[in-house]
Amino acid sequence: MFQNVAQVELSANSFTGSIPTEYGLLGNLTQLGVDFNVGITGTVPTELMECDKMSLLSLHDTGISGNITFCDSLGDNLVVQVPDVSICGEECLCCCETIF
Repeated sequence: MFQNVAQVELSANSFTGSIPTEYGLLGNLTQLGVDFNVGITGTVPTELMECDKMSLLSLHDTGISGNITFCDSLGDNLVVQVPDVSICGEECLCCCETIF
């Protein structure tokens, strides 16, 4: 039903909880923005590695923690905006940019 969704923009909506693993089912997803939702916690679901068209993952100003370890599987065009580069795994440092 939602296979053609390319962008999910949820920024600045006071959301809480974790990023749903079901986003990994969106095969045409190119951008996911959950920034400016400090109530979003947990880790970045590894299911997002299935979104091989992803070019932007915006996570800054959230409560996301842990390590992102799958960026290298998503290609060279991915940009991950994070509050602190420490959540980027060693494999991901090439695509992470810190947003203040």
